[in-house]
Amino acid sequence: MRKFPYVQTSVFVDDRQSFGGNQLASYWDKGANASLTQEEMQGMSLEMNFSESTFLSEPTTKGCVAKVRIFTPAAEIPFAGHPTLGTAFVMKHKRVLGQDASNTLLQLGIGPIRVDFLTDNNLRMIQPSPSFEKPIGDVEKVVETIGLTVNDVDMDNPVQFVSTGSPYLIVPIKSLSALKRAAPIPSLFKTNLSDLTTQEIVIFTTETSHSDSHVHARMFAPEFGVVEDPATGSAAGPLGAYLEKYKILRDHQLGDSINIEQGYEMERPSKLIVRIPDESMSEVQVSGKVRLIAEGTFYLP
Repeated sequence: MRKFPYVQTSVFVDDRQSFGGNQLASYWDKGANASLTQEEMQGMSLEMNFSESTFLSEPTTKGCVAKVRIFTPAAEIPFAGHPTLGTAFVMKHKRVLGQDASNTLLQLGIGPIRVDFLTDNNLRMIQPSPSFEKPIGDVEKVVETIGLTVNDVDMDNPVQFVSTGSPYLIVPIKSLSALKRAAPIPSLFKTNLSDLTTQEIVIFTTETSHSDSHVHARMFAPEFGVVEDPATGSAAGPLGAYLEKYKILRDHQLGDSINIEQGYEMERPSKLIVRIPDESMSEVQVSGKVRLIAEGTFYLP
């Protein structure tokens, strides 16, 4: 039997909750991982059945400490937020990084991403400058896909794809009650959204469960084997950029932190923090806390 050590973490945890955040399995041993095929990594990710699992290998990009491959239960993807922060945390925990490291550079499918250690368990990634596509015209098909109607959408703001490494369709919702009613219909994602850039949808409202939150969000991606995600760092960046571009938040100045609550409908409450330092939007900062959950060994023939 071949043995592959891994560490399980929860990422974007909220200290007010005993359980929450987005679960991650990180296979951190570069040497052991060298024998894995892509098919085996995909199978191990499906076996674990978290939103994502990560596998470390030797980097091929100068300046990077490790190459990180990210798999959902259904496919390999070039970038995701909670796997980036969670993997960096595990690298320090397992001494792949020095204990005094204040940051690291990871080789991902979209290129190098810097991760800063604000504290031992509070990490921040620097995402690329946002790109905005033309707003979507056929909103009715989009909201039908998630079990809502056009009346639930805040049409004062656009339904639009935004990317800071991965594109997401941002849909503003009028109220928290409407957002909680959303129920994605996986079969409609392919039929209704097949001609769009991607089928990953983020819905949000400025009505929140906690007074210190700015928005309440949900993310759906059944085409990647994730019907709903409890905390999506790669979507938090685009959502933060969208909120700043359209000046949606009240009593808020550019450069202030934006607190996003997510995962409540899945009983995995999560807290993500986005900050865009200036008008150039040359970088998007996404941070959150990581909790160590378990360590183990995965066995393969």
